[in-house]
Amino acid sequence: MCPARDHEAGHGFAPNPRRKTKERAAYCALYSKPLPKVPGVARPHNGDEGALFHRRPDGVLADPAVPYIQISQAGPACAGPCVEQLLAGTPLPKGAAEFSSLHVVSAAGAGASSRAASLAASARGSGKRACCYAWPALAPSDLAGEYEAFFSITSEMILNGADRASLLVFVAAEGGREEMAVAAILGMLPFRGVQVAFVTDSAEYCDPLGRLPSASGLFEYCAEQPERMGRCPLAAIFGPLEGRTFSRPLAAWRPLKPAPVPEEKPAPFKIGAMELPMVTYEGEYRAGVERLAGLLRGHFGEALFPVVAVGETGDALGYGSDIHAALGRGGCEGYYFAHASGESFKRPDAYGRPELLAAIAAAKRAGRRVVVVAVGGGVNGNAMGMIAALTGADFVEVPTTLMHYNDATTSAKKAFSLVVNGQILSKNILGTFYLPQLVFCISEVFLTLSSCSVHAAVGEAAKTMSMLGKASSAAGQQDFHNILGAAEFASDFTRVIHTVPGFERLILFLRETGRLKEQAMAAGRALHEAGASAEGGALETERREVLARLRGQFHGLPEASRREVMAFLTAINEEVIKAKAMFLAYSDPFEKYRALLFEYAHTLGHGVEAFMNGLYRRAEDLGIDYSEAFRLHGQCVGMAVLWAGEMSKEAGHLEDAGYMAHQSLVYLFNRYGGFDFAPLRRLCDELDVSQEEFCEGVLRVVRRDNKRGYCACAPGSSVDQLVRARPGCLLRSADPSAELRYLVEVSEESQSRVLERAFEGEYDKVLVFAEASETQASSEAHEGLSIVARGDAAAPGPSEGHASSARAAAALDALLGRLYMSS
Repeated sequence: MCPARDHEAGHGFAPNPRRKTKERAAYCALYSKPLPKVPGVARPHNGDEGALFHRRPDGVLADPAVPYIQISQAGPACAGPCVEQLLAGTPLPKGAAEFSSLHVVSAAGAGASSRAASLAASARGSGKRACCYAWPALAPSDLAGEYEAFFSITSEMILNGADRASLLVFVAAEGGREEMAVAAILGMLPFRGVQVAFVTDSAEYCDPLGRLPSASGLFEYCAEQPERMGRCPLAAIFGPLEGRTFSRPLAAWRPLKPAPVPEEKPAPFKIGAMELPMVTYEGEYRAGVERLAGLLRGHFGEALFPVVAVGETGDALGYGSDIHAALGRGGCEGYYFAHASGESFKRPDAYGRPELLAAIAAAKRAGRRVVVVAVGGGVNGNAMGMIAALTGADFVEVPTTLMHYNDATTSAKKAFSLVVNGQILSKNILGTFYLPQLVFCISEVFLTLSSCSVHAAVGEAAKTMSMLGKASSAAGQQDFHNILGAAEFASDFTRVIHTVPGFERLILFLRETGRLKEQAMAAGRALHEAGASAEGGALETERREVLARLRGQFHGLPEASRREVMAFLTAINEEVIKAKAMFLAYSDPFEKYRALLFEYAHTLGHGVEAFMNGLYRRAEDLGIDYSEAFRLHGQCVGMAVLWAGEMSKEAGHLEDAGYMAHQSLVYLFNRYGGFDFAPLRRLCDELDVSQEEFCEGVLRVVRRDNKRGYCACAPGSSVDQLVRARPGCLLRSADPSAELRYLVEVSEESQSRVLERAFEGEYDKVLVFAEASETQASSEAHEGLSIVARGDAAAPGPSEGHASSARAAAALDALLGRLYMSS
């Protein structure tokens, strides 16, 4: 790996203007040149290898600070010189040589509008791309109007080509806190934060770091709030007063940290050197619900106003209503919000419902402490985290899926996707950073997971195995020597490999109990319609009894089978959480630099996921059953891990045993077809979607991928991530901005080729193990492992299959061990 650079662990903005722009531009120009076939792996030469890896700092987050810069002319109606002042005086986003474009938003009022138009025209005249937007004139009571304006303007910015290096200029009419709130929230949304230059004529200073409420009082931004980790979108203020710097210390972080009880198992996790309490309640479900309600009442007090939000499946199973009712019994009445589920509904209008906004606004006016409790999967956690961040509410996550627990919660990132007419144009493009005060999981909810959901968790885990490998080993420490504080959470992801029998037993259990789950959900849906009637009481009893039978079936399994399932759940949760903490604890809490490693296989994964979600909507409109073709985010990522391996092999970076090990990390878990493309192909055929339409549809999403804003990209190329030599070694770029993020440039042709091959079913395979006498010589070199097409694989019974998978896992572990010993 390349040696650590001083700026890798830094935070805040790059030093301001007149930096070595020409020198930086030359570096960026290198990015479009052909990459060396196998780039060198540089080692530190200062004898300090591992120092960063083992260092454990007390804190890494910078206190928020905003400069006030006196402009040479009163009022922003000036031409070129004012634009130059804005570009020169506003701190650049880290790694950028210049601002790529200007997006000028005017406050309501003719004066601000004309000044904004003049600024944009001046920018265009100097050769800078610029677009204008207008904040609408709204009544203070127009909650929905404010909400819609935030997202209509920022969505338009994305569609107009804004990227991470764009500058948002807000031209104020009065320059007070309400306008600053609008500017800050607009700036926090695109790409989870672009730089904002706030231009004002006010003759009074306005502190940008305190609580900034919108005109309605519902929405707010407070840069000193620890949940925001010191992020301040307002990068600079330009006005007529004498220059100064506003600064405040970040407020103390006081999360909800439960006192230990025997039924709870904590998962150590930090982000930005701040501890995030994560707890799994391993006792009986009902007792877990009461425990959570008691924790919330005890921490937030009598003023608690819980907003319990849950998706359709969790609502039908009673997971949200059970928590809401338990809080109500304790005297904490709140608001229950059931919303649509799925990636296609991960959009602002699906969550910013007028009745929800009104309930939160009324609670804030009444002096209640609003706590958003997100109960469900990762989409629920991401989207409701956005609502909490927009309103300044406290936030608690209650995951009911593996992906929500070990992936979505272990990041401060919360986001909506850009969705137009039901089609996902770009995933997670409008968001922010916002920490929950507690992550509380009741383990028995995992017994109602879907097979897709479990495969999705494994797909994300396979991605992490591929790009991280054995980080706790000596070779792994060398791979990641420049990750600050990594030793505290260094992960050995190969541990997950040995739990494949438990994974398969869980899949079988979920299939066997699927009818009970559907029966419970049917009762829940009928209960939703019946309301508080006598029939409703009977339906509630029915649902509870059916779920008790389902849980009873698991507890009635042989002890060895239960242990295998629990070993799988424990390993996948612990290793994903440790892997995320390894990067986020100290080195890169905002996931903009080294932690972009976790975007591995997401470029094409997001593209396929977005395109297929559009096909699901088409199938739904035509009355076509698409359940077999349905793939969750993690399943798409798992497929894309295979495609990344193929692209790496095609480019000469991955071969022989390294290639076998990389691909096997997915194929080992593909016995039940969760990563096969064939069902998607059948849906495409039924909808008359050709291979060409599929590939182009995926690439259209890829061209809007949010990683592109980090570094340059030549026409006909894409920013992606590839692996070299073995799992745990990602390819590095000659461009320092790309190298810092494990990004490289690939051709769209290479991406298109793997998509075409996937469409034809070439990657629908499984990993098998055979005794040496049964294998070919090439297989013997790979510890007896072979990757075979699904049609060529034998179909053993459950017991034989689990034993065969265990042997394949042991052989794969041996192969990885050999690769690590030789590196």
